[in-house]
Amino acid sequence: MKKNLRCKIREYIASEDGKVGVKSPLTLGVAAGGLLLAQAMLPSVTQAATIDDSGVTCDDDSDCTVELGEICRVDIQTYWPGPTIVISSECVIPDD
Repeated sequence: MKKNLRCKIREYIASEDGKVGVKSPLTLGVAAGGLLLAQAMLPSVTQAATIDDSGVTCDDDSDCTVELGEICRVDIQTYWPGPTIVISSECVIPDD
């Protein structure tokens, strides 16, 4: 679809009407607006989530004091709209 639209725009610009016409900026603006609208309707993967990992103090059990029996507890919470994902972790002694 993009190639077909680009081809038509190139042909129009190369034509006599496109070179001297007053309507060419308006026509190109409408075509570009259509492309932007099509892209806005399809969400991109990079806009999927905001991740806050500022509360992470350990990555795994090896970051904790093994002699005390500590383990790394990870907590993940998701807040909407967004989503915003908040990740936190801490070394804790597990309850038996």
